[in-house]
Amino acid sequence: MNPQLIFGIGGAVVALWGVTIAVFNEWAQKLGGDQLANGRPLTPRFVRLIGTYLALGGTLFVVLALTGVLPDHG
Repeated sequence: MNPQLIFGIGGAVVALWGVTIAVFNEWAQKLGGDQLANGRPLTPRFVRLIGTYLALGGTLFVVLALTGVLPDHG
């Protein structure tokens, strides 16, 4: 397995997880708890934002891996 394939698979997993968090944000909020480590409450909008960033970042990794921008040697 070359690094491009590993980055592509990892990016796809992150993108799917981000979409899951963005779509099912109430479930993700229950799973992660109701507040941050500093005690501030988690709002559904913030949880959806986290999911969106994960989905976009994962998609970017997949695109970079498929287009050959990432190196193909370890």
